[in-house]
Amino acid sequence: MQSDSQDVLFYVLESAETAQRDAFITKLVNKIYSENRLCDIRCGDDQETQRLDLALWQFRPEAFIPHAIALEVSAPIQLWVQQVSEPCEDVLLNLHTDFADDFQQYARTIEVLDQSEALIERGRERWRQYKALGIEPTIHKIPASK
Repeated sequence: MQSDSQDVLFYVLESAETAQRDAFITKLVNKIYSENRLCDIRCGDDQETQRLDLALWQFRPEAFIPHAIALEVSAPIQLWVQQVSEPCEDVLLNLHTDFADDFQQYARTIEVLDQSEALIERGRERWRQYKALGIEPTIHKIPASK
């Protein structure tokens, strides 16, 4: 599913709260799933992977999001720690602070930042890396939820 023009989206949350970031990511993953798309979620560490796994399980009883960690079972949404070993080639949700070198294997790459200093600074670095590759990412600013 590799495309000639890479679709790269940055969602920038106005909050620095981990809980609000996780809630936004869960809603985003639900939307991706509702569009019948496949998604690899690249997490930064085991703790983030487990937290998101739990958030996806608890999302809403009427909105089950079938997912697994690193292909434990076949599911349209896969959570990965650090690196994706078998890319789905549809949507990459990069939550890792490092640039995803394999992002061009995907039709769409999504980066989610919040206002924490580390995420903003590393996000700017990744933005510059996309620009250096001739890609113009789309930015969406997300207001803090009450």
